[in-house]
Amino acid sequence: MDTQKKDQITDAPVEARDSHKSEWLDLGGKHPQNATRRHSSMPWSKLIATIQNKLSLSRPEKIALVSIAVIFLGLAVWAGVWLKQKNQLAIGNQGIEFPSKGAYATISNFSSYWKRCGDTPGIKIGAVAIPAATITLRKDSSSGALRFYFRDSNMKSVGDPVTMSFQNGTFSNGSHTIEITASDGFHNQVDFNTYQLGTTGAWELEVLEAKDEMEPRANFSLLFKTVISPALR
Repeated sequence: MDTQKKDQITDAPVEARDSHKSEWLDLGGKHPQNATRRHSSMPWSKLIATIQNKLSLSRPEKIALVSIAVIFLGLAVWAGVWLKQKNQLAIGNQGIEFPSKGAYATISNFSSYWKRCGDTPGIKIGAVAIPAATITLRKDSSSGALRFYFRDSNMKSVGDPVTMSFQNGTFSNGSHTIEITASDGFHNQVDFNTYQLGTTGAWELEVLEAKDEMEPRANFSLLFKTVISPALR
């Protein structure tokens, strides 16, 4: 009698465990959405392969992307050159350190600009704007001559060179300051407007000196050269 009771007591927990196990095994049946997720999950290797296929490009697509990259690079280079040119025009003669001392002349002040010329004598017919500059000699300058070369954006000399002699720091007009102008310039108003906007190459002015205005070109030495400001007077 005691043996039977003991067997009954021993079997009871076993049935309980079996009952819980049955419930766990039947979880998929009670929650079909969970079972569906397990069966429908994609292996990682297949997922990675799918992403790679999506990202893979055909030959025409690769060529198109390379072409776009080259275009953007070209635009970046052009923008850099354009900004540098614009900054140069904006600076004008501000990059020169004064006084600028040579063997004969010491220039204490200098400014460049453009002038309307119309039918001014000595100016090439058809020019609408010409480059000009104002130069001031320091009083302790000796005697000699200054020569000016105006150059366009291609570094070609524009008009005739201008030569001015001075004695004891004074020009022929009796002043330490004199204005010089080129004999040629822009012949198209649109071109000049473009220059003022800084979207074309800068014009330059070279200033040279020698002991006498009759000296040959080889005897003139460079004092300085500078970008001609886009300012109009």
